Amino acid sequence: RDGATVKRFNVGEHGAAHEVHYVDADGEHHVTARWLLDASGRAALLRRRFELTVDNGHRANAVWFRMDAKLDIGRWSDDADWRGRVSPPERWRSTNHLMGPGYWAWLIPLGSGAHSVGIVTDAAMHPLEGMRDFELALKWLHTRQPAMGRAIAAERDSLLDFRFLRDYSHSSRQLFSADRWALTGEAGSFLDPFYSPGSDFIAIANTYIVALVGHDRAGRNIAPYAHFYEKLFFSFYEGTLSLFRGQYPLFGNAQVLPAKVIWDYAYYWGVLCQLMFQRRLTDLHLLGEMRPELERAQALNAHMQQLFRHWHAANAGRSRREMLDQCTLAWFSELNRGLHDVLDDAGIRARLRDHLRMLEGVADAITLQAAATDARLRAPLSGQPRPALFRAMP
Repeated sequence: RDGATVKRFNVGEHGAAHEVHYVDADGEHHVTARWLLDASGRAALLRRRFELTVDNGHRANAVWFRMDAKLDIGRWSDDADWRGRVSPPERWRSTNHLMGPGYWAWLIPLGSGAHSVGIVTDAAMHPLEGMRDFELALKWLHTRQPAMGRAIAAERDSLLDFRFLRDYSHSSRQLFSADRWALTGEAGSFLDPFYSPGSDFIAIANTYIVALVGHDRAGRNIAPYAHFYEKLFFSFYEGTLSLFRGQYPLFGNAQVLPAKVIWDYAYYWGVLCQLMFQRRLTDLHLLGEMRPELERAQALNAHMQQLFRHWHAANAGRSRREMLDQCTLAWFSELNRGLHDVLDDAGIRARLRDHLRMLEGVADAITLQAAATDARLRAPLSGQPRPALFRAMP
């Protein structure tokens, strides 16, 4: 509850109640509960108590700050063609990402009128020590994103705050317990801010927690459900982690990154989002039946993430200037629109199988695109129909 601070807690076992001692403006309180749910964020009360933290191998840091000013990215260039691509000319209203080797930076307009600015980096390529305060971060931007650096320097007196976080990504050995405790959000695991999957995995964990509480209230033994839900969660987590771990070096590759972004969204919308939107995350019968197809999709994604790394290593040079518009890809737009469809049992099975074939076709198209730049990237193809990729707009 707001304004409350947990002072200590005891975790009940074998049916015993949990106990929590906390303080707020009204004094100290002691409560007992059948369920103990940890949404304490990076305080991670249960994860730290049981020493559950797992190193997931993704080394990345972040700094972020707010400026009480409008940072109008549309004014950073006087190129008429670039300015004319947006109507009305208000790029600043959007979240903008500026990409480079081993990093990305964000600009996010806030409802208060302030602007949020962030820098997220591969820890080995851009150590936190080089950006851990505002002056260092500004110097870093002047070197790598000079237009952004100049715009922020011009508004430096409007700085509201500054934060940083080292090695932000982590996992946990356990999330759900038969002793009726559970972790959600950063108290359990966190992937990466790119694509903003944090809210997705809060929703996934909360879906499983609500289901576990329901099974418990119905008098069922929750141990097998906790086991299977946790396995499913970590399967989704590992599949999504592969989008980030080891991939930051290619973020500055103007040829590889656009193909990766298309693939990542196709995989996300095509599989995980289908299970969430169709409310099938707890449908163990469906997930058991579709396990071979889901594992094929996960293996295909792992293969594609490796291809992107190899493609980057083979072709890390500069690309020509061009506009790549996702809206020109009809199949891609339809994939997103289809998230709103309501499917029955047969429909969700058909949809997942169709999407696996679609993903195999997308993988073929990207593989051929990569092999066109380096013959060593050739690989056997699935033979599925290949959807169109980006049509460059000069």
